[in-house]
Amino acid sequence: MSAEPQAAPPRSRVHWIVWLFALVGLAGILAFIFLVVMVGRAYEPRQPAKVAGNKAEETFTVSNVQRLPGTELVQMEIAASEGSVGSYSSGGERDVRNILLLDRRTGASRKILPDNNRHVSRSIFLPAEVEAKTSVGGDELLLGAADADGESPPAAYYLLQVGQQGNRDLEDVLVGRIADAKQAFVMTGIDGIDSTWMDSPTRLGLIVRERLRLYYRVVDIASLKVVENRPIVVD
Repeated sequence: MSAEPQAAPPRSRVHWIVWLFALVGLAGILAFIFLVVMVGRAYEPRQPAKVAGNKAEETFTVSNVQRLPGTELVQMEIAASEGSVGSYSSGGERDVRNILLLDRRTGASRKILPDNNRHVSRSIFLPAEVEAKTSVGGDELLLGAADADGESPPAAYYLLQVGQQGNRDLEDVLVGRIADAKQAFVMTGIDGIDSTWMDSPTRLGLIVRERLRLYYRVVDIASLKVVENRPIVVD
């Protein structure tokens, strides 16, 4: 006598099991998508913090906050917000207007420029020691090689290239000392700077373009004056 065939499970039960597995799979997919989105957001660059200027129509952003090596100072860039009155940034270029130095211990702060009315095309900080490395092609870093512990030498001086008001094609060069905040415009109306290095612990060497000519110049940081100026013949 043959065994009787087993009855097939109810159709509704099979249908319910299929839907259960589908829901579990969908939940897993949604969880994976959520994880990918959260990880992506974690690596997104932070948007600059927006702050108000003295005038209602002016707004600025504060970004690029970093500690100056060997000091208790933090430097941050102040830039005109896109669309703010007086902003002339274009092509994604940030319209930096000032550099603010903040003492981490006391909270005291000061702006290097007296106001935010001029465009800062470049700002660099330099140590009071000679370093063979120089900047090439406009790429400026904090000069000075790292020591055995991987730390850069203390920042002692700074240089800012500031666009002239009413003529963005010409720049003025501001050099200053961090320790006593003394500074001065050592050059005005130049076309640009191609290289910067420490010639000695108190002398700053530069290759400067002015009126379509190249010059080798040295700035004495103690007196904040150009003490050497030689043309570089290229033809």
